[in-house]
Amino acid sequence: MYDRGELLMDVLLAVDGGGTKTEVMLVSVTGEVLAVKKYEGTNINSVGMVAAVKILESALKDFSEIAMEHDLKFAGVHFGLAGGVNGNNQAMIYNYFKNTYFQNIPYSNAGDDLNSINVGVKNAPNGIAVIAGTGSNVMVKRDGVVLKNPQLSGWGYLFDNGASGFDFGRDAVLAAKAEYNGTGKPTLITQMLEMKLKSSVFDALEEIYQKGPRFVASLAPIVFDAYRAGDRVAGQIILNQITNVANMINTGHEIIGKETQAKVGLVGGIFAHEKTIFEPNLKKMISPNLEIEFPKESQIYGALMEAAKNAGVYAGDEFLKNFNKTYAEPILDAPASQKI
Repeated sequence: MYDRGELLMDVLLAVDGGGTKTEVMLVSVTGEVLAVKKYEGTNINSVGMVAAVKILESALKDFSEIAMEHDLKFAGVHFGLAGGVNGNNQAMIYNYFKNTYFQNIPYSNAGDDLNSINVGVKNAPNGIAVIAGTGSNVMVKRDGVVLKNPQLSGWGYLFDNGASGFDFGRDAVLAAKAEYNGTGKPTLITQMLEMKLKSSVFDALEEIYQKGPRFVASLAPIVFDAYRAGDRVAGQIILNQITNVANMINTGHEIIGKETQAKVGLVGGIFAHEKTIFEPNLKKMISPNLEIEFPKESQIYGALMEAAKNAGVYAGDEFLKNFNKTYAEPILDAPASQKI
């Protein structure tokens, strides 16, 4: 447990860098969250290498000051960054931060997809993580090794079709289009879209294109609202997307081995919010050897698992319990009476 009186206590530093924000966390080796801060996004593909490094250095400055103030030392560090493995990005990030900041500290960096599968399947040796945000991704872990191929998903929002926010938002617009031109059935989706867009869907097309994929993804809840109101078109959209996810899970299970017991972690807001829809339908479509879970931890826990590994610490059940207990109210931010 965290003890303020222990000189130079070992701590872990974890970074989850995404497109909209970067979360940085200082955690004890037993899993208690000591401090959390959020910064601008560090998706290297979006902001570029120079800007990403500048943001990360600002975070390191802040957390180094916290460590000095509280007699802490970094025992393991991991950066999980969107765009962090494209091209030479992984080597460039590693070499710069290892040589500049972490010469004598166990340190690693990877893409943010590793964060996702760690959150999705934790320490299970075999598992499949399905991640659905604006876009989607599917990752497979076999005998403790995260496989890089085949690329079941993660091709980007334009080409993936795995229950992402963009998938549902796009399908909603397509359903309205089909009703509009007579090739599809009447649907509540059209009316709901028009209420949100404050115009006909056709007249709002320019706005939709200008605002881009995140705006399209923001239309996803309309499909589920229409479904709950009894709309059959919405129900078919949901069934189609669940079928797509099931097909990728089943393919991943074939890669692991059909007879092998494995975890399936469904990661992301859509899965969390619509668990009562996804869980029973997926169970009908996948092997009974697969155990479905809906992890509640944020992506940074996946980066933290890598930092713990670098420090020689096992992030097991007790570690996870301590993390969940302190994540909302980090210890160093708490009143003195609440500190451990």
